[in-house]
Amino acid sequence: MKTKWGSCNRESGHIWFNVELAKKHPDCLEYIVVHEMTHHLERNHGSRFTKLMDRFMPKWRSLRDQLNNAPLAQEQWA
Repeated sequence: MKTKWGSCNRESGHIWFNVELAKKHPDCLEYIVVHEMTHHLERNHGSRFTKLMDRFMPKWRSLRDQLNNAPLAQEQWA
């Protein structure tokens, strides 16, 4: 099952984050923030969403992969 790292409610303007993000690299957290904020401009993950993500964060795909390939509850603190 794919981990849900964040969600966005466009009507209320609220964004929620999975608390496990606190254990991830700050770049991954930034990716999720940008991803969810982009949903305020585009609801779905279609071509417009992808173009916006490419503009806002060119390396978003590698950060997404890094985040999704990491263990969910990694307990190693640097």
